[in-house]
Amino acid sequence: MRFNLRRSCSLLLGLLMSSVPVLAHHGSGVSYDMKKQITMTGTVTKLQWANPHTYIMYTVKDDAGKVVLWGAESHPPNQMADRGWNSTTLKPGDVIVITVLPSKIGTTRGLLSKVVMNGKVLLDDTGRGAQE
Repeated sequence: MRFNLRRSCSLLLGLLMSSVPVLAHHGSGVSYDMKKQITMTGTVTKLQWANPHTYIMYTVKDDAGKVVLWGAESHPPNQMADRGWNSTTLKPGDVIVITVLPSKIGTTRGLLSKVVMNGKVLLDDTGRGAQE
């Protein structure tokens, strides 16, 4: 068997290209302020139960009384299921007290830290921080 430069380069290039998607997912600290938490009362509009992350959409009233849409990113569905959640844990119209680590760029998005509904803690990741 003799060395074939073209075949070896093609194989190497293929391996490098297949590894790019692995590098694409970054830690939460890139997008969210891991040192700040915001707690607010909101009304659920949607629970997006999908990979790669579950997402809670909810509305809150700002200081002027205007309704503002917020979104909170959380764990993948399988990890949320391990915490007792399913696709119907939150439904549109549910009132929640939600704590998020806010977006670094000031958008109405955050990384989910805690959810309380009717006095019951549904999720508590308040220990989430620099390790993300």
